[in-house]
Amino acid sequence: MHEYSIACEILDQVLATARTHEAREIKSVTLDMGRLTHTNPEQLAFCFEVLAKDSIAEGAEFKVEMISPSIECDCGYSGPIEEPSGESEEEKLQSELLEYISALTCPKCGKNARIAGGRELLIRAIDIEK
Repeated sequence: MHEYSIACEILDQVLATARTHEAREIKSVTLDMGRLTHTNPEQLAFCFEVLAKDSIAEGAEFKVEMISPSIECDCGYSGPIEEPSGESEEEKLQSELLEYISALTCPKCGKNARIAGGRELLIRAIDIEK
């Protein structure tokens, strides 16, 4: 479960930032998480909650905003990856496993494109109380 180690790093960064700003309490943490990180947001939130116990982050709201994958092509195209039109669980899983495809087809020119976005895992905001 790599979510635990990721939660450890997030908490360390959040606490360091809070100390820098002389916070008494951390109210919430908001993450931007790409769908291709293969990280479970619920497990990550649970690990963060457990690790934050007895710290100024205890009880902080943990928000995750998912980022859809995108591609870039040498022809200049930059945009979202075409996801299947259906909404079945199998199709959703297939669209999230696109990281393992080494070459994607550009919808503009038909040549191979590369994944440009969807692998992010960034702390977007930390709401603190001074």
